[in-house]
Amino acid sequence: MKRFKKLLVFLLLFSANVVSADYLDDWPDDALCGWMQQSSPPEYIAEEVKKRGILCNDGIASIDPNASSDQSSGNSGIEIYDIVFSEDVLEELIQIAPQESAADFTKSFKQYQLANLQNPLICGFKLQRVVYENNPEGEIEDWNMAQGSLIINGSKVTLDGRWKTGGLSNDPKYLKDEVNLRLTKDGHIVGKMAYFHLFVNNGESAKKPLFIELKKHQKSKTFNFKSFEAYPAAKIWIDVEDWAGGIMTIFNCKDSQEIEKMKLAKDNAEKMFNDELAKEKAARRLLNKIYQPYVLGPNTVFKINYLDGVFKANSSPEDSKKLHDDELHKAHIRGVIESNELNKNLFINSLASIRESENFTALVLISNENEIAPLKDFAKPSIEHCGKLPGWWWDKLSFVISTNDIEIAKKQKCYFDFFNNQTNSEAKSLYRAILSASTSIVSYLEFNVDR
Repeated sequence: MKRFKKLLVFLLLFSANVVSADYLDDWPDDALCGWMQQSSPPEYIAEEVKKRGILCNDGIASIDPNASSDQSSGNSGIEIYDIVFSEDVLEELIQIAPQESAADFTKSFKQYQLANLQNPLICGFKLQRVVYENNPEGEIEDWNMAQGSLIINGSKVTLDGRWKTGGLSNDPKYLKDEVNLRLTKDGHIVGKMAYFHLFVNNGESAKKPLFIELKKHQKSKTFNFKSFEAYPAAKIWIDVEDWAGGIMTIFNCKDSQEIEKMKLAKDNAEKMFNDELAKEKAARRLLNKIYQPYVLGPNTVFKINYLDGVFKANSSPEDSKKLHDDELHKAHIRGVIESNELNKNLFINSLASIRESENFTALVLISNENEIAPLKDFAKPSIEHCGKLPGWWWDKLSFVISTNDIEIAKKQKCYFDFFNNQTNSEAKSLYRAILSASTSIVSYLEFNVDR
């Protein structure tokens, strides 16, 4: 009998523990901590407190920071799945909590008739602030909040430039990626864009951009497709806040074909310049070879003994001393060419002048005087062999001092080689002597004979 009673008590206690373990799930943490204030709290209460990962202090429950994740989590064994929304539901949810972006304006373009330009346009733009505090018509501030290039392709308007308002506006993405604008058929620019309305100085907290909408504005000067070359092409007014807005000025527009023409013209101009520069350098190198010391030496000079018959540009037409349009510093000269390389000094008595243009400077001497008469016989064959130099004719000898024209330089080199190869030693020496002294003669005429 005693044995039966002990078994009954054991079964009752076991049942109580099981029942207690089940219904404790609904107990609040503070209720468990109330039991834990007893000197010997029930074991199943202590187990539940440990299971929940809580601390009890004067009957008040708090989270035990040292409890393991298995003890502190009541969701052990629960799997979490991603919720997949349909596009319609997702769009409704986004409208409830919209993300600040210019991209969300795309569907609103359906309310406009958009332009469709065949050739892309590239324009300059500047964005200024308009303040309404003191003037209801608005006062345009004299500084640019943003500036750069504006590109219209079809109807889409993109910006390539930078904000100048400091802070986050220094990030180029806001002017590049957060701009969603279109051009309408009637010349307005509409859409949405990130907009930095206030200037942020160094050290100030950053200000996020406003995402403002550009609408058709009654004060805007619309874009005229047929005469966009006018300055400015358009002025687009922008409403931002009650106290201030903005105005975007668009100017200096060029279509893609014109830009390509300009680029081609620029490339051609650069190529032509480089070609001309190369020719000029080649001409100088060629002349330097002719005038190198081996001609007659760097000490070859012309010393004037007599100067007479100075010709003037303002002389009357019948005056025998008239200076023609293609002549400079013309006069009768008499002097001597001295050089250590010469066996004797050469006397010159001749009518001399300077011929000058953008491409050359040349000394011209009349060849019928006695001293240089030996060269006269070689005038015709030298022209037939080399071609005509500026000023060189049957009775005139021309010596090119400087040129940037490679063809003129080649002709001068040809004349030098022509006389240098002559068997007539007198003509060869005379030509080399005058050529060597020509720079000295020109210098004398320039400084001593007025034009």
